[in-house]
Amino acid sequence: MPPSVASSSWPPKSSIPPGVASSGWPPKSPIPPGVASTSRPPKPLMPPGDASVSRPPPRLGPELSERWTAIVDRARTIDRADYFAMLDLARDSTMEEARSSFLSLAMKWHPDRLPPELFPVREMCSHVFARLGEAHAALTDPERRAGYMKLLADGSGSPEMQEIIVKVVAATEDFKKAEVCFKRNDFVQAEEHCRRALAGDATQADYHAMLAWLLSLKPENQAHEKAVASIRMLDKAIGMSDQCERAFFWRGMLYKRIGKIETAYRDFAVAVDLNPDNIDAVREMRLHNMRSGTRSRPSHPAVAQTRSSPPRGPSGKQEGTSSLLDRFFKKK
Repeated sequence: MPPSVASSSWPPKSSIPPGVASSGWPPKSPIPPGVASTSRPPKPLMPPGDASVSRPPPRLGPELSERWTAIVDRARTIDRADYFAMLDLARDSTMEEARSSFLSLAMKWHPDRLPPELFPVREMCSHVFARLGEAHAALTDPERRAGYMKLLADGSGSPEMQEIIVKVVAATEDFKKAEVCFKRNDFVQAEEHCRRALAGDATQADYHAMLAWLLSLKPENQAHEKAVASIRMLDKAIGMSDQCERAFFWRGMLYKRIGKIETAYRDFAVAVDLNPDNIDAVREMRLHNMRSGTRSRPSHPAVAQTRSSPPRGPSGKQEGTSSLLDRFFKKK
């Protein structure tokens, strides 16, 4: 977990300002920005789209119909706004202006103030009010506001982006658990954690590669056509990142399983180029050389590309590369 994720100043301790009654305060919300989580990502407050409430019923008068539409539209877009935009404020507004704007908006958006005709969209109104409360809590406390401004500068100031980050963090944790289970030969648990990781972040080649290999290890997937299906999954992983060492090695193992030895050997060579410490890939290459009586290395486009790729830094990552977490959790 990046060291800058955790913060003692989060979560904000929301307190309702005088004159605004609420039986459900503080609002329940996704994990605020800057908070690391080891639990599953929270579900968003806003209910899923419902055709029955997307448009006001014909019986409503013009004023109530307009209010109905405004609630639906605001609930569906507020998660993409930053806290300043939620409170209709400029980025350089003061804490007093944030308090004043919240009080004004709270009178309009408090769900208890809705007339009975608008009760079908009450939950959406509650969602908007909860977001306004989060914005007020973050922008009226000096320490929390300073922390939020740093996240805002990174582009992670909206609740929607915060939820994405929470999912990415949880996916990283799930994949680490998958790796531990894999090393213990607990392939059932490894697959479960790997699938969770993919559900949280489907952009990682390593996640796709491990799932493909885990599926290929199942007794019912030992036939030729099943191996080919796993190879196609590994093709996808390599298409996502030609630096995915595991995908090349595991694809080589599957090519070896179906009798395509020379193709397997080329994949092993790429895996070794990507990681000379991959003992399994080195062993496979040595076995092939012993059987074929040659010590030559195969020519493969990915090998040449790897050799010309940026050098690796002290952490093992290639210099000049970055991930989603690197961008959002970089140290200040």
